[in-house]
Amino acid sequence: MERGTLSTDRDAEGNDVMAEMELVRLAFPRRVYTISHIEYTVDRLKWLFEHRDLIGGLHFVDEPPVLRFFFGRLEATSAWLENLAEAFRNDFGEQC
Repeated sequence: MERGTLSTDRDAEGNDVMAEMELVRLAFPRRVYTISHIEYTVDRLKWLFEHRDLIGGLHFVDEPPVLRFFFGRLEATSAWLENLAEAFRNDFGEQC
């Protein structure tokens, strides 16, 4: 869940209101998952952080006037999604 610029509404002139902090919340029910699930998630997040240079931007292609983060549609600004997926497959194979 993103908490930052993306989850705020635009100002009266239609400009983004930049957040002071950009946060991402990762939450999962503690009674459903085992420690191995959590270790797997930590490992993949660590991999993602190490490959953060491959991550590019997103822009709205459909943006409702309210709750844009919930109902809007985003599109990549470049081919970074494919590049990131290729790096993931190279490191972990097709089975992941």
